[in-house]
Amino acid sequence: MESKIWYLKNADPFSWMNEDQLKDLAAGSRMEQCERGHRFYWTDELSDSVYLIKKGRIRLSRTSPEGREVTLDLLGPGEIFGELSLSGEEQRNHTAEAVEPSLVCIFSRQTFTEALQRYPELAFRMIKLIGFRFRELESRLQDLAFQSVAQRVRTTLRRLADKHGLSGPNRTTRIPITQKDLAFLIGASREAVAEELAKLKQQGLLQTSYRSILLQPQLLLDPVGRPEL
Repeated sequence: MESKIWYLKNADPFSWMNEDQLKDLAAGSRMEQCERGHRFYWTDELSDSVYLIKKGRIRLSRTSPEGREVTLDLLGPGEIFGELSLSGEEQRNHTAEAVEPSLVCIFSRQTFTEALQRYPELAFRMIKLIGFRFRELESRLQDLAFQSVAQRVRTTLRRLADKHGLSGPNRTTRIPITQKDLAFLIGASREAVAEELAKLKQQGLLQTSYRSILLQPQLLLDPVGRPEL
């Protein structure tokens, strides 16, 4: 129980709650440890749970009628997925898969809905989260329509650094992502992404390693020197 409370307290939607409220919420959840490749749910499955990532990374993806897989997002510790079950979604419109060993806290839709009724502040924060996700997806669709592959690589690396970046030596930032997942995320071929990463590597702006990319500080600045928001 104490472990559950610690993880909940460190997730933004629940950070405002006191210990008794956190215990109340934690009592209605269960923890699941899984290996890379585990599917939490598939497209068209019943939408009946909400998930909080405690450790690891989760990829949300959708497959087109032509069989092309598109990555919708990569999520890390402290982030929630499956939240559309709270907004009336009956069936999943995407798949959720662990891309590395992960630990996830799972709430049934009924349990979480009852918590929203008890705690209006939690309901407000979940509404904000859902709205943010839609705005972020809209922004990414605009990038796909109007940016080149090179621009999309830079924009996405900056966004991932902001969300998942880990401090490295000499002010570098490590992003736990593979070239394949980056390609899925920006809607480009793996070969095209590898070519753009090679160019950035030649410029001394990044390094690649096993399942991660190490960014130099210069890459996280726009042309006028302001941090990417």
